[in-house]
Amino acid sequence: MVRPHKAQALDIPRRAIEVTIDLLAEQDAATLTMAEVASRIGCRAPALYNHFRNRDALLRAVHDEGFQRLYASKLNVLEQHGGEVMDRLREGGLAYLAFAHDNPALYRLMFFPPQIEGVGVQPFSSDPARKAFEFLHTNVVEIQQIGYLAGQDPAEVAFTLWSTVHGAALLATQGRSPAAEKNVQAFAQATVNTIMMLIAGSRTI
Repeated sequence: MVRPHKAQALDIPRRAIEVTIDLLAEQDAATLTMAEVASRIGCRAPALYNHFRNRDALLRAVHDEGFQRLYASKLNVLEQHGGEVMDRLREGGLAYLAFAHDNPALYRLMFFPPQIEGVGVQPFSSDPARKAFEFLHTNVVEIQQIGYLAGQDPAEVAFTLWSTVHGAALLATQGRSPAAEKNVQAFAQATVNTIMMLIAGSRTI
């Protein structure tokens, strides 16, 4: 039986994304090279170029992978808390914080990428990113249907909620906290709890 060539035996696109995520934890995206990624994978650079025409294409794939993983975490929340919209909103916020905490380098690439061909300055310009934001928007519409935040524009509410939790996540991933005696992740989670208390007080039905 003919044994496959080493490059054929590897799932190069998947391995390239995983390796790049690992490398981003060690260095800035601007210094990443295709040769370095290929070396970590265990293939030659030409084999990598067969799947990604340049570094921008690889970073764009990693960028989109980040949002796909974030969206998957949201779907997991839906599966576990599908029947209670307020629980889903709370757990969705906590899942967002957990994702940023567990994937700080990937999170930075998603929202603060270097200049990458095909990646716009608007973080939700890609399809996976839009799906993640639309999940939050849908959740806002659902809580409005049962009397919370009545009369508010759901898109504006969704943006406000996202930007608040995003700010907390960003500070937490950078190890910064307004109160030195508190754990930064606990402080970030308190942001979600505060938001939920404010929303709970808005019910009109």
